[in-house]
Amino acid sequence: MIRLYQLIPAAIISLITTPSLSQDWIEYIHRTDRFSIMFPDIPEVQETTRLSAHNVPFPARVYSNEDSFGSYSITVVDYTDAERRHQERPDQTDASSGRLFWVMDVRASVAYTAQSFRSRGGEVTYDGWTDNDKIEGHQLQITNPDQSRSFVAIFLHASRLYILEGTVPQGHPPPGLFQQSLRILDAEGRRIRYTLDPDGQRVNVNYRDLSFGREEELVTARQVIVE
Repeated sequence: MIRLYQLIPAAIISLITTPSLSQDWIEYIHRTDRFSIMFPDIPEVQETTRLSAHNVPFPARVYSNEDSFGSYSITVVDYTDAERRHQERPDQTDASSGRLFWVMDVRASVAYTAQSFRSRGGEVTYDGWTDNDKIEGHQLQITNPDQSRSFVAIFLHASRLYILEGTVPQGHPPPGLFQQSLRILDAEGRRIRYTLDPDGQRVNVNYRDLSFGREEELVTARQVIVE
């Protein structure tokens, strides 16, 4: 079920370079896949599968949209039933039959996805660690053969892999509004925020229900909520 709200608090954006909010972007909130993000309009949704690092297929959804400034997509890969899928794989071997082998496969997903972007062609101009509300991940910037630029971010949380890709034509600024607006949500639809200690241990802090806005500077946009 999709619900549409007009003119209520939406994304928190800092130093947005493109495009302007006057173009009526929406905040798209998907409670099942547990994310919210800004799009130029309601995205197209494609059901698909993606192979894991150890060649196990997992269900995924690709949410995509475009405008005159570029193209934008977020792919959510669902690893929540990884243990069962590994147990039922037909090509089981001694090496892959370990009790926690599925855990390693899920944990490898960020690195495996990053490598898939490196190997598809183009010049990688940035390749390093990043975080979203202290959910650790990986970020790449790639100049493609046609001189367009792709900005990629990959995060793993609660057995879901989030893959963001924004691509802009040559000479255009980065897709800042899209990149900076990702929020990963809990089962109740609330934004998740962590603090990290030096060993990477996380503590969830200071989240609020999206229905009541957010703590920092707010901008106004439509919200589209998918249950």
